[in-house]
Amino acid sequence: MSQVIEILTSLGIDSTVYFQFGIFSVAFISMKYIVFNPYLAAYDERVRQTVGGQEEAHQLLEEAEKQEALFAAEAKKLNGRIKEIFGTFNLKAKKEVEDILGTAKKEAEAQTELARKELEASVADARKEMESHIPEISSNIQNKFVRQ
Repeated sequence: MSQVIEILTSLGIDSTVYFQFGIFSVAFISMKYIVFNPYLAAYDERVRQTVGGQEEAHQLLEEAEKQEALFAAEAKKLNGRIKEIFGTFNLKAKKEVEDILGTAKKEAEAQTELARKELEASVADARKEMESHIPEISSNIQNKFVRQ
């Protein structure tokens, strides 16, 4: 032990070291409760909030991805249903158009046939009338040639 005291004395350490250690201990303990503990508590809270925020953000991202997948599936299902309804109405509309066009075509053909018959009747009447005038016109032509 005497060698330790000699080494300490040669380094300039004397009995005041105990007072310095006591002052340091009181200062450290008071600083621990006044500065270090509140700082560490604030640091731990910040880490907890940051980690908690990151975990919450990760959970929210996962939930958003699930909701997006659910929305995409529902949109696809709804789109298929819309196509089915549209196809049904489209087929009904095409059938209705075909029915209307068929009816119109039949009416047009009937009107055309009626007009053809009326025209043929008019042509026949005109021929009869012209045939009745043929003898008169023939005699007029003969008279004119004879006079010349």
